[in-house]
Amino acid sequence: MAETKKIVREYETIYLIKAETPDEQVDEIKERLRGVVSREGGKVIRFTNQGKRKTAFPVAKNNKAIFMHALYVGRPGLVHEFERNLKMMDVVTKFQSVKIADEVDFDARQVEPDVKIQPVEEEAKPREERGEFAPGEEPFEGEPAEGME
Repeated sequence: MAETKKIVREYETIYLIKAETPDEQVDEIKERLRGVVSREGGKVIRFTNQGKRKTAFPVAKNNKAIFMHALYVGRPGLVHEFERNLKMMDVVTKFQSVKIADEVDFDARQVEPDVKIQPVEEEAKPREERGEFAPGEEPFEGEPAEGME
């Protein structure tokens, strides 16, 4: 008898958590979402905690957030349930889900260990914006190039 493959879709969801949220609560949210995926017959491939970062614009009146990335496989209704659970959590400020692939073999997709990326250091403004120049560097005082008058 031929073996039937369980064909599913692969999704990713990026969600933002308020910056002041403790690590224990971030892990609780991750485990709750892992349970949602399992309950719906899917499989979590990997969670990536990208750390606390500055957002491009204020989200829920905050300029920083903890960025989380979830990669998982399952049937089409799984994303709706995943996002419904995210909406119920007060510390989750924003999320977006994307379908990565159709017709993925459920058993062939292996679970990977969760990843935690070190937070990015605060970026200093470039020297030109502060009015400073690197050693040996001087402001340009030559003739302007053509069309730059």
